[in-house]
Amino acid sequence: MPVSPSASQPASPSPVSLDAVHGALATVNDPEIRRPITELDMVRSVDVSDDGRVAVTVLLTVAGCPMRSQIISSVDEAVSRVAG
Repeated sequence: MPVSPSASQPASPSPVSLDAVHGALATVNDPEIRRPITELDMVRSVDVSDDGRVAVTVLLTVAGCPMRSQIISSVDEAVSRVAG
């Protein structure tokens, strides 16, 4: 999370590490299968933009997955804890 800049120093956010994002995603379990989404090959892609925004594409195990919103929420929460 960015820190408010002081009057004497400009803000310089640290870059988001792809390894840190993948590590955070490894803590997210599929609620039905109870295994990490990374082990289930549900993470299709992770992209970090120049301004530090992270985009994650997750493939669900079944079309119309009833746990979709829970998985999205868990991914958002895990990634938001990554420094940068």
